[in-house]
Amino acid sequence: MKLKNLYLGIIASAFLFASCSNDDDNNNDAPLGVYDNGVLILNEGNFGTPNASVSYISNDLATFQNDIFKLVNTPAVLGDVAQSLSFKDEKAFIVINNSNEVEVVNRYTFKSLGTITEKLENPRYSVVLNDKLYVTNAISKAVTVYDAKTFAYIASIPVGKTVEKIVTANGKLYVTNAAYGSGKEVTVINASNNTISKTLILEDGINSIEENNGNVYVLAGNSTGSKLYKINSSTDNSTSIESTTLKGALNMDIDGDKIYYTKGTGVYAINLNATTFSDTALFSVKDSSWSTFYGFGVIDGNIYSGDANGFTADGTVTVYSPTGSVLKTLTVGVGPNGFYSNN
Repeated sequence: MKLKNLYLGIIASAFLFASCSNDDDNNNDAPLGVYDNGVLILNEGNFGTPNASVSYISNDLATFQNDIFKLVNTPAVLGDVAQSLSFKDEKAFIVINNSNEVEVVNRYTFKSLGTITEKLENPRYSVVLNDKLYVTNAISKAVTVYDAKTFAYIASIPVGKTVEKIVTANGKLYVTNAAYGSGKEVTVINASNNTISKTLILEDGINSIEENNGNVYVLAGNSTGSKLYKINSSTDNSTSIESTTLKGALNMDIDGDKIYYTKGTGVYAINLNATTFSDTALFSVKDSSWSTFYGFGVIDGNIYSGDANGFTADGTVTVYSPTGSVLKTLTVGVGPNGFYSNN
């Protein structure tokens, strides 16, 4: 690939990044690439059009770059609908839903390392465990397994129902059997033999799942209330808190010792050991119909909100402080749907 001039530009940018960092000689946290020490913003693009992209914003919010995959890998494009992203060591696995691909890049330089296509049927989310990449597929209703080093296909785990978000805890995979506000089950898969070990029946409206300190948290919100489960990954037993006044909670994310979620235009937070939901919003954002909180994430105390602007224009990302002060507003690619710490 004729990228000599591009690589020279990247190297120059790397020196610029280094000059802006802490020059303490005892600090070994030197950037591993141009896109280290920041947040990756995944922009899914328009369905049916290969205009998915990734944007980068540094942790101090001072350096911003759109469409970094195309910048580094021209003339290649990322593809049609960037659904989600997961990490393993220096690799980032970008699930490209409508292209039926997983694009693998170096997470710090964004140089393409390869593309996975085998057995992918409308892939949705991924996670890496024990050097294996697990990908959920909407059409086949299966979890496909790949070697995370060579990208070779290994196996398929048939689930036979909706398979959506996926996390790992205690050597097991937890897959939500819910999408678009409907579904109440979580399938537990034993990763040592790729078999289903249990199905957990929770509350209808599962929309979020997170792992934290060996526990799995699942948020369900519907028209009658909201319920948050904490699953012990050793026993798969769970405890829960419930609210009938806070209805339809969405977008759970865990940062530090707090669980964040949204409802309507509001951002809420509770402690990890909370026994009740909070009905009082930290702050509210401007209503943009269904585009409000199209993407949501909390990283190092900063709250990131993605507005898809109805997919009729480029997306807008707003970064807030925990009290709702606007720290930064960015124009990104079409449909910003996720935020990923890249440190």
